[in-house]
Amino acid sequence: MLLGVAVVLGTLLLLWGADRLARWGAESVLARGIQQATGVAERPTVQVHGTFFLAQAVQGRYDDVEVSLDVVSSGPMSVDAVTARLNGVHVSFHDLLVQDTAPVWVERSVTEAFLGYDDLNRYLEVTGRPVTVGAAPGGEVRLTGTVGLLGRPVSASALADVSPRDGTLAVSPRALDTGTPLDAAGEALLGQRFEFLVPLDLLPFGQELAAIETTEDGLVLGVRGTDVVVRP
Repeated sequence: MLLGVAVVLGTLLLLWGADRLARWGAESVLARGIQQATGVAERPTVQVHGTFFLAQAVQGRYDDVEVSLDVVSSGPMSVDAVTARLNGVHVSFHDLLVQDTAPVWVERSVTEAFLGYDDLNRYLEVTGRPVTVGAAPGGEVRLTGTVGLLGRPVSASALADVSPRDGTLAVSPRALDTGTPLDAAGEALLGQRFEFLVPLDLLPFGQELAAIETTEDGLVLGVRGTDVVVRP
């Protein structure tokens, strides 16, 4: 009886160890692949959830994966505190065994990222837009700036609407305040100078901007994706 119990316990320990080793290997492969795809300096934190991992590993499909990145940058654009929940992550058992960072197919993703006003204003400055973004009372967003209009500089401010537009963040002014009267053509031209789009293609798992929350320091962006391919 003691020998039988010892055999059972030993088998369970071996299975537990193999499960932990396979889980660690999958997390390592995914972390390296995401780091190569995004170019981040620090390796992302990856957690593969699920009680019995070996079955997922052999199948080559992980039901629930959580990813965290501190900062993601692309050119002049940068976002912070990127967290993603990935469902249906496909990594072949062969790639897991050889630790190969091949392209990864993700069935569905939900990502949240923080776009601070400081980072957004740096992007606007680098791209040559004479507009500054900041918080306004009541959870609003305010634009301020001085632009050239019909041969003379015009300073203005306005509350702005932020909304998704074809995978980008659209910032549009409303009720521009210049302190001086403008005709209809001048107001329309000024509104165009204050309107801009922010690309979000730097987010590795995002395709569709689904939610925007304003805070005192920036914008919290909720992004969804379907059939996303992460290429190292």
